Amino acid sequence: MIEFLVSWAEQLIIALIIIIMLEMIIPNSSYRKYIKIILGIFILYVIFNPLMKNKINNFNIEQELKKQTQTVNKIQNPTNSINYNTQIENVYKQKFKENLSISLNEKGYRLDNINFDVNYNKEKIETNKLELRISKLEENKDIKIDKVKISEEKQEISKQDLEKLKQEISTTYDIDISKILIESEKSQ
Repeated sequence: MIEFLVSWAEQLIIALIIIIMLEMIIPNSSYRKYIKIILGIFILYVIFNPLMKNKINNFNIEQELKKQTQTVNKIQNPTNSINYNTQIENVYKQKFKENLSISLNEKGYRLDNINFDVNYNKEKIETNKLELRISKLEENKDIKIDKVKISEEKQEISKQDLEKLKQEISTTYDIDISKILIESEKSQ
């Protein structure tokens, strides 16, 4: 390091001596200011060149390329994007199930089972299929009952009601109606 500084100081002193001698030789003319600018640039070159040379000599291109490729791999790591996409899909599925259950309850149906397939691509969630199993909610009214009769007779939801539900779900959640399948269970 000391050898480097001594060499650098020697070069700087030699350059300053040359510049001073040149300024003495140059006649007073309109070009004198331009020559001083060029000599100033030369001095800056003499000052910074050894520093830059030392930096360039210590520069290892293989290590820098490895660092850059590692950085690019971290940014473009497909496992991170897959995890991100599946997280979005899972949150969407959960919220969709909750909203649909509430909507069906308001219409007098209970969501017994849901099975659906979604894909998240480029900021958009696309539903590939939606299968529902629903049953009719029995209305609870405040009625006094004299006798209790237990029957195994079960109510079934009509096909018209199922088609109407399909249409409502299709328009509400922007899902192609051909991708929706609704089965009804007889209420208990």
